[in-house]
Amino acid sequence: MTTKRKPYVRTMTPTWWQKLGFYRFYMIREGTAVPTVWFSILLICGLFSLKSGPESWAGFVSFLQNPIVVILNLITLAAALLHTKTWFELAPKAANIIIKDEKMGPEPVIKGLWAVTAVATVVILFVALFW
Repeated sequence: MTTKRKPYVRTMTPTWWQKLGFYRFYMIREGTAVPTVWFSILLICGLFSLKSGPESWAGFVSFLQNPIVVILNLITLAAALLHTKTWFELAPKAANIIIKDEKMGPEPVIKGLWAVTAVATVVILFVALFW
């Protein structure tokens, strides 16, 4: 038996995610992957120029000093910090830490993750600058 009714097809516009702030922020957060690709390619090019000798490395360093590259790297840093902040805020929800029959709040976990990040950054900078 066939029906003459048309099936309901809900229309979905390409801008559906712009209607709610939650979805807009989610799309921005997911968009932080694009600057990460830029930085990954930049690191690989730096490794190859370091391997190729001093002249190639000097050319790479002069490329890094280009104002456009500096701006792109600052955008990449901001995107990485946004992604890190949101990731650290999600971590306590997954951890579900219970101490003495009470669920621990998210603040200690978030602060601990930021502390580990800060210590690792200082150690890496110290090794890179003074070793």
